[in-house]
Amino acid sequence: MPMEVFNGRWNVTTAGSGTGATATKTGATGKTWVVDHVSCYGDADAILTLKSGTTTLAAWKLDVSIDPNIITGGCWVIEAGENAVLDLSAGGSGNCRVNLSGFTIP
Repeated sequence: MPMEVFNGRWNVTTAGSGTGATATKTGATGKTWVVDHVSCYGDADAILTLKSGTTTLAAWKLDVSIDPNIITGGCWVIEAGENAVLDLSAGGSGNCRVNLSGFTIP
């Protein structure tokens, strides 16, 4: 569940299962989200995808033989009313977690 803080920042973290994990910042009418942090951990190779609604904004490959973590910053705009969705599609033992955070433009 997202946590609203004083300066409009929010954070969504979701632990996953053997099929992956999805974190969603639910869209709101008249509010635009800006995602500036994306991270995940997984125990199996996977694809991490950031979406605005159904539109893919960015994707990363998680290769656990190199590093089981992805941590990145950026500036992705989620249109007003759209959900910000971070999805990790994995087939591991269930030890995975995804996180996205950012701020709100009123």
